[in-house]
Amino acid sequence: MRYLVFGTGAVGGLLGARLALSGQPVTFLARPRLAETLLHRGLQVTGDGPPGWLKKPNIITTLEQAFNHQPPDVILLTVKAYDCKPAAAAIHAQTTASPTVVCLLNGIGNEDTLAAVLGPDRVIAATMTTAVQMIEPGILRVERQRGYGLTAGHPLTSRLKAEMTQAGLRIHLYQDPAQMKWSKVLINIVTNATSAITGWPPRRILEHPGLYRLEIEALRETVRVMSRKGLSPQNLPKVPVGLFGRAIFLPPPLTQPILRCIVSSGRGDKMPSFHYDIGRGRSEVRWLNGAVVQEGTSLDVPTPANAILTETMLALIDGSADPAQFRHQPERLLIRAGHAGVPGVVM
Repeated sequence: MRYLVFGTGAVGGLLGARLALSGQPVTFLARPRLAETLLHRGLQVTGDGPPGWLKKPNIITTLEQAFNHQPPDVILLTVKAYDCKPAAAAIHAQTTASPTVVCLLNGIGNEDTLAAVLGPDRVIAATMTTAVQMIEPGILRVERQRGYGLTAGHPLTSRLKAEMTQAGLRIHLYQDPAQMKWSKVLINIVTNATSAITGWPPRRILEHPGLYRLEIEALRETVRVMSRKGLSPQNLPKVPVGLFGRAIFLPPPLTQPILRCIVSSGRGDKMPSFHYDIGRGRSEVRWLNGAVVQEGTSLDVPTPANAILTETMLALIDGSADPAQFRHQPERLLIRAGHAGVPGVVM
């Protein structure tokens, strides 16, 4: 099939490079500065797993170019959640019969956004647990190769799985897209907002009694919301989310080592994605912690921990709060959490 990578960052770059190196026709939609670099030096894959160098990637800088001749059969959508709605509108502007869109975005609601514009039959929910960074333009480093999840049942899923497997990508099929995406949320939110707000690396967050309790409560709220929706945490490729979802309700002496293991095998001491959102002025927090709050409100499930993390992040993003107010001062976040009704937080 013909693939279009819509969002040539670390995730899209890795997927597209692996597919192209296996012989599939892949086009990369990239911003002009990155496009220029890729045209000159290609796209290199390093780190965990087989190395690869796509020396002459097919690069475009406008979506119109992708539909000039032979339109793609599949769009691999790998933008941020806040760019999902504009991306859907841009695709719809090019064609009334959209290619199938594989939605690899983190968070809740993106598939619904795409389906409302392009049609539900044009969307395949997907997820990724492989950790990858673009360490410099055109050079990808796979930190930990785990795998990808695709929703079963779509007419293209079997062919997608076959072609991705041929490209060396580990593909797992999931029957329930909601359970798959919510299980990924449970992993995505670990220390993400607290680390961004306080400026502390994830490991230090988990060593602080109050911040650790705030983390645990946010995770427990997420599982309770899932349960009210009829969902349960589900294992994702090489990530035991099912066990994790049960373990967070154990006493702290048992849960802290588990949470530290999850963090060290994922981010380690690297700052999570929300940390960089504050400088950008945009964040995916609405689709992660914010989605927990929104669903909790509609289902009458209290979510004070996720609410205070969402509210604080949004205040830092829009400039109504000064980042220095919370930087290396966790007690200020914990005071807000206590006032919001988060149980057990200590300073």
